[in-house]
Amino acid sequence: MLECKNISITRGTKRIIHDLSFTAHQGEFIVLLGENGAGKSTLLSAICDDLYYSGEVLLNEQSIHVLDPQTLATQRAMLLQNNRVNFAFSAAELIAMGRYPYHETAQAQADVVNDIITQMSLEALADRDVTVLSGGEFQRVQFARCIAQLNAHNTQTTGKLMLLDEPTSALDLHHQHVTLSKAKSFAEQGNTVIAVLHDLNLASLYADRILLLHHGIIYHDGKPQDVLRPEVLQPIYRAGMQINLHPSFEIPMIFSEPLTGASNA
Repeated sequence: MLECKNISITRGTKRIIHDLSFTAHQGEFIVLLGENGAGKSTLLSAICDDLYYSGEVLLNEQSIHVLDPQTLATQRAMLLQNNRVNFAFSAAELIAMGRYPYHETAQAQADVVNDIITQMSLEALADRDVTVLSGGEFQRVQFARCIAQLNAHNTQTTGKLMLLDEPTSALDLHHQHVTLSKAKSFAEQGNTVIAVLHDLNLASLYADRILLLHHGIIYHDGKPQDVLRPEVLQPIYRAGMQINLHPSFEIPMIFSEPLTGASNA
């Protein structure tokens, strides 16, 4: 579904991504892991064509450069890491912005937005000014906007790409699972989700596949049980850790250890 071929990205004099290639298939929930500055968010920006890169990004075997922007907007959506709004839209109005690529009546748009608000339990936020929402509340509304853009509220939707840059960074435990469960279900319908996460245990719980980035290359690519191993993670994260199986699922859970001494800063 998505092919990234020989992607390289330079900012100033620094090469951020080095000749990176991978293919993401329908039905996959892929998590990008890696230390700060590994290139995770930069890679998502390239897939969104938001910055200059060399190489090629194909969506359903077509270059994203040749796809009609309005058509592309119905096939690919991204939740940005930092995307605050400076205008006093209501949450419902912001979610409705995800419907801009579609030719539909005002009533049809309102019906979709209301359906998504109900599905995502956002009724209490629907009429509130987004500029005064907490970080977590705003993140939930922006995720709902992605759902609106991709018709992800409809269980028959397939063949679409959702890109999530740290979608759980401001969320409490319950809403972390709500967001990732919805994204996982969307992938299982026959779509593709690529998410940047920093929580290794959430990655283990939800990812079908993990791409571990390090200095702009794919350092490891595989299932959670193949990637989330001490010998793979400790050189990247420079922290001691113990890894045991989850008591209810056959997946690895990571227990990190405190650093000792100022030399580890």
